[in-house]
Amino acid sequence: RRAGLIDMATFVFFHAHPDDEAIFTGGTIARLSADGHRCVVVMATAGELGRGAGPALGERRRREARVACARLGAKRVVFLDHQDSGVATDPRDRPWGAFTEVKVEVAADHLAAIVEGERAAALVTYDPYGVYGHPDHVHAHRVAAAAAELAGLATWYEVTVDREYLHFVDTHVAHLAGASISPRPVVGTPSVEIGVTVDVRGALDRKLAAIAAHRSQVADDPTFGADDGFEEVYGYEWFVRHGAPTELDELDVLAGRRLAPTSRSARTRGRIGATR
Repeated sequence: RRAGLIDMATFVFFHAHPDDEAIFTGGTIARLSADGHRCVVVMATAGELGRGAGPALGERRRREARVACARLGAKRVVFLDHQDSGVATDPRDRPWGAFTEVKVEVAADHLAAIVEGERAAALVTYDPYGVYGHPDHVHAHRVAAAAAELAGLATWYEVTVDREYLHFVDTHVAHLAGASISPRPVVGTPSVEIGVTVDVRGALDRKLAAIAAHRSQVADDPTFGADDGFEEVYGYEWFVRHGAPTELDELDVLAGRRLAPTSRSARTRGRIGATR
């Protein structure tokens, strides 16, 4: 069982909207896929209230998501067909059927069925604050936490960003900080709480191509203004791990290797990839 799962494990990535899968977890999906693992991307909504919202936006974003996931090597894309909630803080200003208003147990049951059907080794979603506070991201976290318990998963992960690292490099993260609608003054998670750092610089071309597939949202600049600094900011993906270490040790499967703690000076010199 241990050898079989390491040879070909399945990972389910649960996101709120198309493009989140590429921005936050695209490199990890690409690396896992290239190593022979099966990646399944589940979208809670089609992002109907994104940039340029209109009657046809949801269907366009579905098509973009399928193209993006194909570029990353994901084997399956599933839409749960909930309604994009938008960013309104007052629930009364959200559309009928908004994802944030769906009971956690209802959405979790659907997601758990997918996890069980795929015989997934692990589930990946957002941190409790949805990285930057989007209501759908926050709700996705709650749903995934409940689904992991329902499916009896030993391991699940929260994708986040390393708060100290991004502050230290201090470059081109305005699209997150500026978009933050969380009551927290900053985005991300302290370095000490991050259990897995995945070096995705080798998959950055596929990650960038996947982001670029979401043309309705990123327009002509899939680097979000990062330009030459894109690798520095988007070349790593960070996760908080839930679940005690197991014989299988899904953490090694996800990261490819465990990364030793590094100082800020080491990080800025590009040595994050050091193994333990």
